[in-house]
Amino acid sequence: MCQVQPYPCSIGPYGHVSGPGHRGCGCQPGHRGTLMVSPYELAVASGGATAQALVGGAAPAHLSLEYLVDSGATSPSITVTTASNGTTSSWSETTPGPGYQRKPDFLNVQPGTTVTVAATEAAARLRWCETFCC
Repeated sequence: MCQVQPYPCSIGPYGHVSGPGHRGCGCQPGHRGTLMVSPYELAVASGGATAQALVGGAAPAHLSLEYLVDSGATSPSITVTTASNGTTSSWSETTPGPGYQRKPDFLNVQPGTTVTVAATEAAARLRWCETFCC
């Protein structure tokens, strides 16, 4: 399940977005939409190919990373790459500790960012929630 981060929104009595901050949630002025949060996950298996996804929504997404290093791994690594507006950046863990590791609220990205996850001798998954108005 997703932990919802505070966004500049006001929720009315019937779940409708209202107030001066409603644009930050994806609802247009005068639209009585319902604020929705949808969880997403991007996973790679140990020895598998890289995985890529587009982060959407109407507000920044807070990425969380989890990984599990293979038993007996000799040179495990996990890499997360983000690309947005012509800028690419990468984060790598080249000496992860043994067992399960969790990095909540690991990175913040804007809607329209492409994320890529790669893992060697480990399984990894990236999770986030997208906020939008229906």
